[in-house]
Amino acid sequence: MNSFRYDYAVIGGDMRQVYLTQLLAEENKTVCCSALCMTDTSGSAASVPLETALGSSAHIIGPIPLSKDGGFFHQSSLKKNIPLKQLSTLLKPGQRFSAGCIPEDIRREALEKGVCVSDFMQDAALAHFNTIATAEGVICEAIKSSPVNLHKSCCAVLGYGKCGRILADDLKRMFCYVTVAASFEEELAQAAIYADETLRLESFLLRINKYDFIFNTIPDITLTRKALSRVKPSAVILDIASAPGGIELTAAKELSVNARSCPGLPGKYAPLSSARAIKETIIKNERSSPCL
Repeated sequence: MNSFRYDYAVIGGDMRQVYLTQLLAEENKTVCCSALCMTDTSGSAASVPLETALGSSAHIIGPIPLSKDGGFFHQSSLKKNIPLKQLSTLLKPGQRFSAGCIPEDIRREALEKGVCVSDFMQDAALAHFNTIATAEGVICEAIKSSPVNLHKSCCAVLGYGKCGRILADDLKRMFCYVTVAASFEEELAQAAIYADETLRLESFLLRINKYDFIFNTIPDITLTRKALSRVKPSAVILDIASAPGGIELTAAKELSVNARSCPGLPGKYAPLSSARAIKETIIKNERSSPCL
């Protein structure tokens, strides 16, 4: 049986990992951290080199997502980029490795080494919480980014998956006029129950100049240069889809359209709440599927 110096190593990410470090230490666990976005964790954990954290801890906890580009570890404090392959080579048999959106090749390599792997985004409760925090965050971004109120504004939500549903519902509760645009009939049928209007994507693009706020949740380029050229000058377009997103951002910049990608909103607007949800998921997973 392996003997590790630390119960947990919390590595990389954003303020969620900073708060998570503190919360785990409050559970009387030995905790180390590395490559956090903030080095001061109020003495709750030992700050160590990344290699030490990975080699000396029973449970390695990475960020959500583990990588933003699919190739490098998601962190902002180290001067050099860390390839995910380098990260996985440092894992040891008997460890548990948890993070969000773990690439399949990294998951497979870890399992082959005898590492127990948990993907946070495969946990239904945490994924649902993440959509709530993301919806709240993008609404905050919308309010900050526009000269008009959300109240009584015309809003379009592109896509009606988990995040699209919650976002559309939140906007309705703020008395926005909400249009849901999607490609799938089932999504449109579900959205018709709550939204003021539903449209197929091609129909929405013909009427895109009607909207004050456009929220994209579809991870496929939908808002092309042609579409962006038709939005009203005061419109705000916010993208919360996973990579590659749904906006031609270079075209938006060239056209002076107020459009941008908004990754990591739970870490920006609700890091403590998100950290609590992550900690609960970690404890639940350890109890239900202990590593042998």
